[in-house]
Amino acid sequence: MNNLRVLVTGASGFVGMPLVKHLQAKGCKVLAISRNHSPDEDVSLISWLKADISDPKTYREKIELFQPEVVIHLAWQGIPDYSFNTSIKNLNNSLEFLSFVAHISSCKKILVSGSCWEFNITQGECLESIIGSPKDDFTWAKHALRSFLEMICQQEKIILGWLRLFYVYGPRQRTASLIPYMLNQIRKREFPAIRTPNDASDFIFIDDVVDAFSVATVNKIPAGIFNIGTGKSTSVLEVFRYAEGIVHNEDFLTKQLEIESQDRPSLVNFWAGTKITIERLGWEPKTPLQDGISKTWDYINH
Repeated sequence: MNNLRVLVTGASGFVGMPLVKHLQAKGCKVLAISRNHSPDEDVSLISWLKADISDPKTYREKIELFQPEVVIHLAWQGIPDYSFNTSIKNLNNSLEFLSFVAHISSCKKILVSGSCWEFNITQGECLESIIGSPKDDFTWAKHALRSFLEMICQQEKIILGWLRLFYVYGPRQRTASLIPYMLNQIRKREFPAIRTPNDASDFIFIDDVVDAFSVATVNKIPAGIFNIGTGKSTSVLEVFRYAEGIVHNEDFLTKQLEIESQDRPSLVNFWAGTKITIERLGWEPKTPLQDGISKTWDYINH
């Protein structure tokens, strides 16, 4: 058990909600920021603050009173809108918020959710040592935020952990996301609208992502970029095959999808390099893809 004071933005989101519960179970005192309070949470070590990152008046006083030691910044409004207007709004909000918390004397560590898209790599292993380059408005905003934080964290002697998330899936994910969409189509025995079934990516289960943030929170870690992925890629077709086997114990739709897509090239096949992450963060994923899909199906089906 520990008494770390941890501030979490985006706390009611897909990653945020299970993370604050996990940190509470570890004994952390959590100030969870969300634009909406979580109606089902009443835990003594979690304080919910209804605030909007775009409006500093809603959060400054409470955060100063809380005196966070670790700040976890997950908030990024508007996903899946990756337009310039949404990206610049999120960048500006994040710059103001993180500049504010970095100047609170209690703050010793900042952890931010980055994206595998920052690498701008579509084939092969994405090494932690690769900074990457912007490929669109969203990744430009992420790169700009990381660059600013590296500067200010060095000035304020704060540890910055930039956790680049690969394709996270699991319970509570948006129904339009790939794996929940697949499972719902399979349940109805309807053929999926998947344009690139032969493309392959690194799919990481939500529990493993939460564990990575937890390890980075409570343990002493060096500053740096960490890849939160499994270290291997799986094609969309194979993910669908696993999903159909779990839902109906058959592969009827999978065979149809395989036939339809046999002439479509694989344009994307990349995965996380995790050697440095395992060594320096002391974390590695534990959930096999089939187990993660099964747990996601259990959540959807109940």
